[in-house]
Amino acid sequence: MSKTRMTVGQAIVKFLNQQYIEFDGKVEPFVDGIFTIFGHGMVVGLGQALDEAPGRLRVYQGRNEQGMAHAAISYAKQHNRRRIIACSSSIGVGAANMVTAALTATINNIPLLLFPSDSFATRQPDPVLQQLEVPNDLSMTASDCFKPVAKYWDRVTRPEQLMSALINAMRVLTDTANCGTAVISLPQDVQGESFDYPDYFFQKRVHHVSRRGADDYELKQAVELIKSSKKPMLISGGGVRYSEGGDAVMEFCKEFNIPVSQTQAGHSALPDSFDLSVGGIGVTGGLAANALCKDCDLVIGVGTRFNDFVTGSKWVLFRNPDIKVLAINTSEFHAEKLDATRCIGDAKVTMEALTRELKAAGYRSAYTTEIQEIRDIWEKERLSVLGVQYHGEGFGEGKFVPCVPSWTEKIMTDYIRDIGGTITESNAVGILREEIDDDAIVVAAAGSLPADLERLWVTDAKDSYNMEYGASCMGYEIAGALGSKLAAPDKEVYSLVGDGSFMMLNSEIPTAIQEGAKITIVVFDNAAFGCINNLQMGNGVGTLATEMRHRDPETGKLDGTYCYTDFAKVGEGYGMKGFTAKTPEEFREAVRAAKKETCSCIIDAKVLPKTMAEGYESWWHIGVASTSKSDAVKEARKRIDEHLAQARMY
Repeated sequence: MSKTRMTVGQAIVKFLNQQYIEFDGKVEPFVDGIFTIFGHGMVVGLGQALDEAPGRLRVYQGRNEQGMAHAAISYAKQHNRRRIIACSSSIGVGAANMVTAALTATINNIPLLLFPSDSFATRQPDPVLQQLEVPNDLSMTASDCFKPVAKYWDRVTRPEQLMSALINAMRVLTDTANCGTAVISLPQDVQGESFDYPDYFFQKRVHHVSRRGADDYELKQAVELIKSSKKPMLISGGGVRYSEGGDAVMEFCKEFNIPVSQTQAGHSALPDSFDLSVGGIGVTGGLAANALCKDCDLVIGVGTRFNDFVTGSKWVLFRNPDIKVLAINTSEFHAEKLDATRCIGDAKVTMEALTRELKAAGYRSAYTTEIQEIRDIWEKERLSVLGVQYHGEGFGEGKFVPCVPSWTEKIMTDYIRDIGGTITESNAVGILREEIDDDAIVVAAAGSLPADLERLWVTDAKDSYNMEYGASCMGYEIAGALGSKLAAPDKEVYSLVGDGSFMMLNSEIPTAIQEGAKITIVVFDNAAFGCINNLQMGNGVGTLATEMRHRDPETGKLDGTYCYTDFAKVGEGYGMKGFTAKTPEEFREAVRAAKKETCSCIIDAKVLPKTMAEGYESWWHIGVASTSKSDAVKEARKRIDEHLAQARMY
């Protein structure tokens, strides 16, 4: 058996260069590069190997470890989990900065490969710079923080351990049922140690992504369950997107006249113009899907985790007392939720099999005109909300977040006085949809924008909607736009981000400029953590530390004038082309101008607070105080208890 002597760092680079993935007969490289912020612990270890012989791996310079890992997540998502960029960091704080991203990837079942550096395996120079010392367990380091947020974790304390560690990491990263973050912690001394690695370890490895079909028993159960239903509702989740099963879902729904809704992860897997598509569902869903749920007797969840926003905290989908659930998923864990009848299999092949079986049985749902009628009603409402503008005397028709009217009026009055913006958030979304390319990619993650987009955004362009809403991680939006642009360089990419999220993490803007990767950042500046402010006010709590206001010297509270931030200038400082818009007309012109630019752009859109779209026949279970002196809080708690009395307790 031939062997080659090399360091651990060199072996990692050589191994990653030889990893390929096969899907539906197409073989392509799996690892395209590595994001890094060089620091002590890896700059002369793994860093030396990348400098000496990177192969085809492109090295990207991150600015914040969390941000670069978010970019890697988005890159993998844009490639439907079949191409990745790995990430490496220094020890201690550099490693810990990636924990949030590791959590985000694992929640969303997106492959993320992390190489955090670690303390010395020998412990000889302990404690080294940035080393976490745990007096009762000297084997524990900052890298142990990854254990609860990773699907696979390992620490390589001897060079020969690297082989099993890397192979297991690839197993997880290519597993459709158990995908998430894989962490290989690298002590800084071990990275530079050498070993005689067998040459077969570096042979080309092709990881086959299998399309597992459901077994006959589960398929038969699924067929019988659907046959017994009169008004089923299909939910198309992220699993449909990653299996590229949108066409199979549409064929199924068309054949049997079944409405299909989409989760945030599943959006853009099939076209919104499909005549049985009823849009988003649940807490951030629209009127069409949520209204049809009232009489639905069977929920067919395809590739969805059934989180609380999808199920409306187990209320929206379950108002029919006889409702049943069918879960089609590659993950047994997700398919067992809600006491569902499970059908374990790839979304595409399983839907094709169900179509054949039900077609042979002559099945047809009992829907007549309800689907098209509610689609027509919802489209009228959707366009109404998109077009609502502020003219100084209210909004006329259109639904917006319900809050105490006097508070809302004061917030808007103060905002216009201090900030000067009169754009409504929903109208800004409408203008964007009208002006940008049909196949442009939009990226968002947190605040009120995910709800506005799931309700109001329509697209027929496949995989053009990149919403991180498993973790709803503030800070994903800008780094995610970079990741999508690196994955799809021929597409225009827009980051839709609130002012709070922008302030939290905008570190990867310089990387986008450095790489010549044009992204357009649209900052929806309502001078608040607006979504959470709505949650406060809608449940009887005062507006406490959620608006961006100066501290009033007289009251001692954060209820003074609004803090004005010039986000266009911030972007310009990084090297972007900046635009500021305070009216719908200015915003439209800014979008048009940014589209013509070849460099990255930022649009500072001053949007009125409280102008995001309201929920439609949905409910979100939150922990409202059960004891309070406030009548408003008591009323909010009463509403919670009333919904709980109707919700399923799975």
